[in-house]
Amino acid sequence: MRLRNLAAKGIQFLGVGVSGGKEGARHGPSIMRGGPKEAYERVRPVPEAVAAGVSGDPCVTYLGPSSAGHFVKMVHNGIEYGLMQLIAETYDLMKRGLALNEDQLRAVYSEWNNGELTVT
Repeated sequence: MRLRNLAAKGIQFLGVGVSGGKEGARHGPSIMRGGPKEAYERVRPVPEAVAAGVSGDPCVTYLGPSSAGHFVKMVHNGIEYGLMQLIAETYDLMKRGLALNEDQLRAVYSEWNNGELTVT
């Protein structure tokens, strides 16, 4: 709706999702942009200059029309919050259900941190 209303006035709107938290604030965020392709190209150098980079490539891209950038950020947050809930649930299960102490919990989470988690 916003995109259409602004387009009727000759204004191009980019829906932008930004991710990175405190590290992104210090070292550059990941930037997810959506909206008219020509608007994306017009401002492309600005977000590329401030975004984090990997192997010399900026962590920013065009994701499609309308509010695609906001949508991708919303999905990213859903996954992130799901993982945080999973950590909380496993902690509770191991602490109260299995009666693991802090050293045992630390060992489990350290092992999980150093490997790939897979479902078998």
